[in-house]
Amino acid sequence: MPDLDQPRGPLPRLIKGGKRRIAETGTALAIIDKILSDGSFPVRTTWGGARNRRDRTSLNLTRQQVDGLIEAADYAERTGLAFNRHWTVHYQRAGVAEIDAPQFIGRLLKLAKGYATRKQGKFTAVWVRENGEGEGGHVHILMHLPTGKTLRGRTAKWVRLAGGTYRAKVSRVVSIGGALISAEKRSEHYRQNLATVLAYVLKGAECETGEVLSLPRSGEGGLIIGKRCGWSQGIGEAARRTGGTA
Repeated sequence: MPDLDQPRGPLPRLIKGGKRRIAETGTALAIIDKILSDGSFPVRTTWGGARNRRDRTSLNLTRQQVDGLIEAADYAERTGLAFNRHWTVHYQRAGVAEIDAPQFIGRLLKLAKGYATRKQGKFTAVWVRENGEGEGGHVHILMHLPTGKTLRGRTAKWVRLAGGTYRAKVSRVVSIGGALISAEKRSEHYRQNLATVLAYVLKGAECETGEVLSLPRSGEGGLIIGKRCGWSQGIGEAARRTGGTA
């Protein structure tokens, strides 16, 4: 069982409302290709209460969502399941309608988890959707997958199996910390880079939240239909409360 009392990395700085800003080194690992798209939003009539509507909309991450993402990422790192890959999927370019994106993302995560299980490994992830101007709908997924296992060719297959059309610049995977082994070593360089990448995917936070948490960027989320972010069950609130893992 990993030692949960060991010193933490820089991630908790974000959730204390402190005066320290996330380190801005290693930003090359967080650069995402900008994809041109028409930015259309096909909205449908659905059923259910306000909390369950598939067509509910939001413009930014709330403070509660930001805190949940940070805490999940920090817990993953402390329990030996540190995120080692940053996967960006431009689902609009893949032909997935905005309202269908949550289901599409869920299928992607299920495929990735199945791959990890077959390789006798574990899977954890947090994900955030964005819809920036000139980019269209896309999702950032920070995930832990077994090291030593290549994803070459697999993400294209997963996009197709999840219901999307794979084409150039739909999917991009980058190693956090510069190499997969960095997450296992848990060096200060890795932790700083993880914090930088996490801060990057939190740039859709409400401006007030960004100011309180000293995020380098905020208010850049864009209009999203349906669920905006999430995390795997093994690093969610219940797991953190009981000390469990994925």
